[in-house]
Amino acid sequence: MVTISRALPRAPSVRSYVKRLESQAIELAHRVLAVLYRWDGAYRDSLKLREMDGRLLEDIGLSRRQAEQQADKLLWRI
Repeated sequence: MVTISRALPRAPSVRSYVKRLESQAIELAHRVLAVLYRWDGAYRDSLKLREMDGRLLEDIGLSRRQAEQQADKLLWRI
């Protein structure tokens, strides 16, 4: 695998800076994917809440109104 740090000259300060940037970019990508994964789960949960009948909602201790409020939450507020 060719990385940016391997493509640069052997200047230690430049190489260490680029390695740090690569590491930060990878960490950022992981964080973004984690948020998207959490939002996807929340979206799927809201769909399931909307489909539940009153008996199932009662079993989990929610009223229809509470379930609707939970399902209507914006994804980034979860």
